[in-house]
Amino acid sequence: MIVLRPISAGAAATAFGCLMAAAPLPAGAAFVGYLAAALLILTGWGRSRRRFGLANTVTLARLVGTVWILALLLQAVWAEPTPLIAICIAVVGAVCLILDGVDGRVARRRGETSSFGGRFDIETDAATTLLLAISLAVFDVAGWWVVAIGALRYAYLLAGIPVSALRAPLPFSQSRRVIGMSQAVLLVVSMLLAAVLPGLASGGWLALLPGLGLLALVFSFGRDVRRQLRT
Repeated sequence: MIVLRPISAGAAATAFGCLMAAAPLPAGAAFVGYLAAALLILTGWGRSRRRFGLANTVTLARLVGTVWILALLLQAVWAEPTPLIAICIAVVGAVCLILDGVDGRVARRRGETSSFGGRFDIETDAATTLLLAISLAVFDVAGWWVVAIGALRYAYLLAGIPVSALRAPLPFSQSRRVIGMSQAVLLVVSMLLAAVLPGLASGGWLALLPGLGLLALVFSFGRDVRRQLRT
């Protein structure tokens, strides 16, 4: 299958990064996460005989980075949440954010846009945001309420199972897009500041950044849910 080559390369990069970032047990657990994601990718790609494409390859690189974040997070839980781990999480998260602005442009310029690519991009974004939010809680930058930033989307999808109105398509909204993109940025900035300026984290001031992001996210979801239920 055409998709196996990039998936295999991603597996090698994932294994290398995980072993460099974490002890064997956390690294192995994170690698299992990549294998689960790879299985979903293979299922979604199906029997397509098209090339995987450069755009999807960039998204796959973001997925590898996301699994590295998972390995670092598990290492922090397994051993100790150190400033070095926090810096590594912030740096990898920042690289994932940069690549997030690349894959869409590449897809449009190369004519590689597809429903699979769009879903792959969205799910990778969601997983990265959730792990970054959990990282802030593990490193005591904010309370466990911060996990809601990453969990709200999954709660929305689950609510759409019994409530068919929530599965209705939404019109494009620039404000929704900006609010969604800003969440990961706020999380990365908060993590980096907590590592280099621990006094801010201990004083609780850094929690204001993800707190503002969560308020904006709740507003965005609430507005969309209200619109779907009314129509």
